[in-house]
Amino acid sequence: MTRHAPRSTRAPYPTVPQLVDNHRSYRCTFTPRNAFGHLNPSDTGTAPFVQFHAANAEQALDIAQHVTGCPVIEAVRIEG
Repeated sequence: MTRHAPRSTRAPYPTVPQLVDNHRSYRCTFTPRNAFGHLNPSDTGTAPFVQFHAANAEQALDIAQHVTGCPVIEAVRIEG
């Protein structure tokens, strides 16, 4: 008579969608700086942007400020 190990009822890997559902995509535009650290707005009127996931717009603004080191103009949530 052979004995088999009891089967686990747990999923073999943690479920990730629960973690991702709380984060949305945001696009944050910012005013770049020149080599001397002075603000250097674009002549064409378009601003560069960074895009990433955040829990809300306030967190997106904080992250964009930290990543770019420049003043952030706005954070827009991207649907889809």
